[in-house]
Amino acid sequence: MASSSHAGTSGVSRKLVRLAIAVVLVVALYTGGWFYAASWLKDTLTQQLSASAAGLHSASCSNLSVRGFPFRIGLFCDTVGIDDRPTGLSATFGALRSAAQVYRPGHAVVELDGPAQVRVTPDLVFDADWDLLRASAVAWTNGLDRASVVYGGLKGRLNVPSEAVSIGVAAAHGEKHIRQSGDALDVAASFDALSLDLGDRVLPPLDVVVDMTVADAAKWISTEGPPADVPLGASVELRRLSLDLGDGKVAALSGPLKVGDDGYLSGTLDLDIAGITVWRDRISEAFPEIAETAAQVAQVIEGLSKGGDRAVVKLNVEDGTVYLGLFPIAFIPPF
Repeated sequence: MASSSHAGTSGVSRKLVRLAIAVVLVVALYTGGWFYAASWLKDTLTQQLSASAAGLHSASCSNLSVRGFPFRIGLFCDTVGIDDRPTGLSATFGALRSAAQVYRPGHAVVELDGPAQVRVTPDLVFDADWDLLRASAVAWTNGLDRASVVYGGLKGRLNVPSEAVSIGVAAAHGEKHIRQSGDALDVAASFDALSLDLGDRVLPPLDVVVDMTVADAAKWISTEGPPADVPLGASVELRRLSLDLGDGKVAALSGPLKVGDDGYLSGTLDLDIAGITVWRDRISEAFPEIAETAAQVAQVIEGLSKGGDRAVVKLNVEDGTVYLGLFPIAFIPPF
C-alpha cells in the first residue's frame, strides 16, 4: 500500500517537474525571441533613418528605443522630424510613444507630444501644441484598414507673411476617423469648441461634426495609395456637416457632391438650419463685409420657413457656386 502510494506520488512529481521545465523553456524562448525582435527592429529602423538623411525624403527619431516587454512592443523617440525636400515640407514634433500587442501586431497605438512646427517653403509656418494627441491604426498586408486620431487642448497658429495671413485655431477636443467600407472610404471628424482667431476678428467657438463616404476610395489607404490627382473626380455622400452654436442653434448640410476634374464642387445639398436670426447676426458680426448678403439669405430662408426660426431648404452647387434657388450665396474655391 505504502509502495503504491509512493510510486503514485513520484509519478505526479515527475509530471510537475516536466511541466515546470516546459514552462521555463517556453518563457526563455519567448524572452529571447522578444529581445531578438526588438533588437532587429531597432537596428533596421536606425539604418533606414540614417539612409533617409541622404535622400529626398528623410525622417529622424532621436534616442530611438524599443520597449514594451513582455506583452507589448513599441517605438519610443525623444523628438521626431520629417523633411520632404521636393515639396519643401518639413516638420518637428515632441516625444513619440507607440505600442502594439505582441499577439496583435497589426493594431498599434501612438502618442505624440507637442510642441510641433510644420514649415512649407517659402514662408508658411504652422505652430501647434496640445494636451493630448493619440492615434490608433489597424493595418494588414494590404495597407490600413482603419485609423483614428483623438486630441485635446489643441492650440495653433498658421502664419504666411508673404500673404499677410495669420490665423489662430483652438479646440477643446477633436476626433478624426477613417475606415475602409467595401470599396468606399468612410471619413468622420468632430471638433468641440472650435474657435478661429483671424487677427482682426475672433470667431465665437462652435462644435463641428463631419460624416461622409467617398466612393471607390478605400484604395487611398491601401498599399496602392491615393492617385496623384486626388481628390479630383471623387464622389462624396455627405451624410452630415453640422455647425452648432449651442442652445439648439444648429446648421446642418447633407447630400451628394462630386469634385470635378477641374477641382470644383458640384451637387445638391439639404440645409437644415435652426436659429435663422442668430446665424444671420453671428455671420454679420464676424464678417461685416457680407452682412448685407447674410441678411438677404436669411430673409429668403425665413420666407421658406413661413415665418418660423427653422427651415429645411435645398442648395445647388454648380462648379463651386452655391445657389439658394436662383440666388448665388457663396463660392467654394477649387481643390
